[in-house]
Amino acid sequence: MDLDKLADLIGVRVVETKDLHPSHAGMYIHRRRLILLRAGLDDWNRRSVFAHELAHAYYHDEKHGDPRIENRANRWAAQLLITEDDYRSAELIHGSHPGAIAHELGVNIDVVHTWCDIRIHAGASIPIKYQRES
Repeated sequence: MDLDKLADLIGVRVVETKDLHPSHAGMYIHRRRLILLRAGLDDWNRRSVFAHELAHAYYHDEKHGDPRIENRANRWAAQLLITEDDYRSAELIHGSHPGAIAHELGVNIDVVHTWCDIRIHAGASIPIKYQRES
């Protein structure tokens, strides 16, 4: 999934900056249709944070910090970034190690955990054997 093209499609501008609060890797500003991403993020975190912020843009979220809104953005990003086939292939290569699976899929480990939690909550099987790391 080309996240830059998706941002263009939904009319959102993306800027990388060093001027974000240290606790934020990204931020969506609805009134400006703008996603700010922390400059210097590694590829896995950049992709994961970018997808999360795109979710906020997709849903026109204006509030920050509401756990329900953040969870929805996490779920949307996980489903955007990981397909069942891709997960299955990564798990066949790396077994049930979420960190290695995340690396293989080009996302951070939180995205893998969220994707697996969605599958488990829906009663769907996880292709091999998911073990959540602390």
